[in-house]
Amino acid sequence: TVGEARIIRDDLDQKELDFLLLFHPAYIIGDLVYEIMKSRAAIGLWAIEEPRDEGPMPLASFVNLCQSTGIAHQMFKGNPKKFKWFFGPIDGPLFKPRFEITIKVLLTIKNLKNARVAQIGKLADGHINHTIDNRDVFSHLGVDVSRDFEIEDIIRLSGDVPEREVKEELARLQEETKREHVGDDKILDAVKMFLAVKKICTENDYDAVAFSCWPKLMPLKGMCGCLIESMLNNMGIPAGCEADVLGTVSMLILHLLSGRQSTVLMDLPKFDVEDDTLMLWHCGTSPFDMANKNGVLLEKHYFADYTDDPGLKACGPITDVLFKDSSVTVFRITGEADQFYYFTGRTFDSGKKTFSGSRGWTKDLRLYDEPIKVLDLMNTILMRMYTHHYPMVMKNVGPYIEEFAYWLDLKRVKKAEYKDYLYGE
Repeated sequence: TVGEARIIRDDLDQKELDFLLLFHPAYIIGDLVYEIMKSRAAIGLWAIEEPRDEGPMPLASFVNLCQSTGIAHQMFKGNPKKFKWFFGPIDGPLFKPRFEITIKVLLTIKNLKNARVAQIGKLADGHINHTIDNRDVFSHLGVDVSRDFEIEDIIRLSGDVPEREVKEELARLQEETKREHVGDDKILDAVKMFLAVKKICTENDYDAVAFSCWPKLMPLKGMCGCLIESMLNNMGIPAGCEADVLGTVSMLILHLLSGRQSTVLMDLPKFDVEDDTLMLWHCGTSPFDMANKNGVLLEKHYFADYTDDPGLKACGPITDVLFKDSSVTVFRITGEADQFYYFTGRTFDSGKKTFSGSRGWTKDLRLYDEPIKVLDLMNTILMRMYTHHYPMVMKNVGPYIEEFAYWLDLKRVKKAEYKDYLYGE
């Protein structure tokens, strides 16, 4: 009865059920389905094949599924109930892969609720296109942004790091990296600050860090924050640079959707219309596992070659990394934390020239899983995407992003095909 269905729904909500998979073994009265659908849980609707192909219909399972999907649309006026349909045996092609995506996406959404991201230091000078209202981040994604620590705090706390921990990290770096043109003093300071940030993440339940290396860290210490962020990314704490909060939140989402793989925040300095490729690059914050066979080189920052400030002539350390061949996804939450875009491709090394830093050329470009010319992608980025940081993971997680956006009502940034002239929507 409807009353019994209401009791079931109340019980499910009291237990804070996240996902309800409603099986249709035979015909279920629509009023009961409607009552169950009022639950706070995300809804899955599952039907199976009829056991025979002729004569009286034994189950009407799929017929009933069609009715239930209609109820989800029709009976929740102005705010249709979200659902996902499944069909067939649990190890079949219309159940298992669909179910796996849904569970990983809903788990990501749950882990984002009340996740904490630390903004350490001010937004980098000039990066005003990364301005975001932290209330929007919480409203749309459930993520809290903390502004409790400054660069000066990290410098001070780094002096309290136990010497034993510092030696262990230095020994690990010695094994995993090479170094060139960067002083041991800068590497030592980076390790101490990494351990200080790691400690405050543990003590304050921070899931990710938007770290600002300039305008303060550079003049105060004559160094950059690249290795600090690289080491955080290595250990599974997404660390975006230049205090880009929404870029860092996007890294956290990629980290969760990919099964907790390491992530990095990129720039786009170059593209090539001859072979439809683009270069993903940034100063040098790449986690070590993204490197090709050449490994990781700790180097000075490219800024050191141009500065007139004698205190920055030895600025570093960065992770100089050429990316290994891999599928990649670039994804970002944008707008007022209510929009998204992503594109996928494959990093490759064909000997094309690259800039120093963490970088790699990328081919086989697809926007929203549709092949795209690099010039169309560049025009879309320039005309529609507004922010110049590009969070990346070495995995194709496009299907997960699509479903993630569905459950959270995030809107796609529209493709803007390249023309020699400007045009409206």
